[in-house]
Amino acid sequence: MWDKNTEMELRRLVKDSGVKLLEENLVQGTWGNISVRLDEDHMLVSPTGLDYNHLEPEDMPIVQISDPSIWSDGLKPTSERKIHAAVLASRPEINACIHSHPVFATIMASCRMPLPAYTDELKEIMGGDVIVGAYGLPGTKKLMEGTVEAMKGRNACFMANHGVFCVGETMEEAFNVLRTLEKSVYEFIQMQTLEKTGAKEYSDELLFRVFTKKANYFLKK
Repeated sequence: MWDKNTEMELRRLVKDSGVKLLEENLVQGTWGNISVRLDEDHMLVSPTGLDYNHLEPEDMPIVQISDPSIWSDGLKPTSERKIHAAVLASRPEINACIHSHPVFATIMASCRMPLPAYTDELKEIMGGDVIVGAYGLPGTKKLMEGTVEAMKGRNACFMANHGVFCVGETMEEAFNVLRTLEKSVYEFIQMQTLEKTGAKEYSDELLFRVFTKKANYFLKK
């Protein structure tokens, strides 16, 4: 059983991590969710659908990992708590999880495109290629199973048509995975845009023109 001082520190960590996601533009609004392990069978998670800036440490509910339908204290936990519980249960070395919707990584998730580990940094931090988990509606068993499968041996995955899931031994490591993933996806998009267009310099305007052209092509079909 954890002590109360440790519990309060972790409650603050979840609260502060939510604010950090917003400050670093790694999530929008009340989207995304966070968890941190309390002990072998309990985790603290962020509540569902509330502004991170307005939450207090005491608002974070304690959820049972072996049965995430059981929770106590705090506010109603995120509907994605089953994913957090399943990942923590299958990965005893992991203590922190972040599910988020950063702009460029969410583009890859929406396209259901894997990210090849094209640099040594990606290989080391991600554990290999970042693959796409099977599609499932939010809060469903299918989404949970797809995410857990895609996370095997890796520290991040894309959730098809949804967002990303990142983990770490510590919360800072999970944030490093998330930051690295977003940066690497943006670089990969730039490389692919230049390769497809033959342009010498990348710009977001160039990407938008390519996307619009392809979208118009499919709309006319």
